[in-house]
Amino acid sequence: MKNTLAISLGINSKYFDTYLEEDLQINLNDLKSIIGAYGHGPSLHTGFLTSYTPSVGDKYYFLDAVTVPRVKLKNLATDYKVKVVRDIKEATHVFGSAKSLDKMTTYNWYYCISTELFKQFYEGAKNFMDDFYSSKIDTALEFYDTPYILCDYNTFSLVICNAKLAFSIKQADWDEHTKSNSQVFTYVEDNLSEDLNHMLFNTVYDESALLLHLNGDDALEIDATMYDSLSEMLKSSDADNHTLAMEIMANSHYEKSLLYLELLFCNYSDTLSSSRTKNHVNFKSLVNFLCKTRYYDTGIDDIIDSLRKHGQLTRDRLDIILKLHGDVVEKRGNSKYFTVKTISVEPELLAEMNDNYSFQVQEDYEVVASPREIDVLPEVLIETPISNESHTDYFL
Repeated sequence: MKNTLAISLGINSKYFDTYLEEDLQINLNDLKSIIGAYGHGPSLHTGFLTSYTPSVGDKYYFLDAVTVPRVKLKNLATDYKVKVVRDIKEATHVFGSAKSLDKMTTYNWYYCISTELFKQFYEGAKNFMDDFYSSKIDTALEFYDTPYILCDYNTFSLVICNAKLAFSIKQADWDEHTKSNSQVFTYVEDNLSEDLNHMLFNTVYDESALLLHLNGDDALEIDATMYDSLSEMLKSSDADNHTLAMEIMANSHYEKSLLYLELLFCNYSDTLSSSRTKNHVNFKSLVNFLCKTRYYDTGIDDIIDSLRKHGQLTRDRLDIILKLHGDVVEKRGNSKYFTVKTISVEPELLAEMNDNYSFQVQEDYEVVASPREIDVLPEVLIETPISNESHTDYFL
């Protein structure tokens, strides 16, 4: 994202098809420098750090769209004397979220002219402008190094029509100098430019790194038993049960409860997304930690993505997922992470054949022993030599 000039010019005529006539008067309607880029803005969230360890005296600054419940900071304030500051320059740690940039920016539709082409046009146009206006443009262009300038339709037409007449630019070369259609340009709100500069040039932590510490190590772990209880509550037609279940989820130990939290979102996304409790700051924190979309849609591949992200993908967790949702693979076949390895036939047909049958679709993976496993075996054999007696027994 760069500092970019946006210029709007006005003239005393609606015609643009003659080159700077003697009676032409050009006015400067607007001139501003904005920080932005064409499109809906880059994703800065991918560069946020996801690991944070509290230290005594830390000072936090929260960017827009961060959903850290301030009331839950009291534990960290007590244990580590942390505090929240309003000036980003005073912060030791800045926290943001995937939605921070959206909250910090706005957008408009602009045409685009190359800086080179505008400067050529301006050399002739400044003679038809009041000195007050031309001095402003002179100052703006003096150290301007962005290769293009933004403008509205009238300014675009004025520059292009006169450039065609004056500079004889071939039609084939226009793409190098202009964007012939207006496009979305996303830029930062004026009062938030300092926050954006920090995001671009300094360390920013994802809010999830802090959310892990808010409920404390003593927070409830949702295990298989608690998962069953919460499932019953979310199946209930009583909205109070839904609220209680969501409060328990929001106040649980996120990392230890990760698998079962994802499974609850997978099974009860409609119930959770339609409850008013979803708007409570505690539950919003959980939703942001798990990176849920608006309607909390969660499939088995999404659960695997979450486990991988947090380094929790293990064999036993795969067993739990497939025990509960293996039917998805049975009905739909291969997904992003799950594949059908063998095909069998219905039990009635097996009984008719009086035989078992399976057809292998996917080859077995050849497990490669780690270097440690390879090294251990010779050492054991050397350290525990086999006696003649045991040698004989071994082959009998």
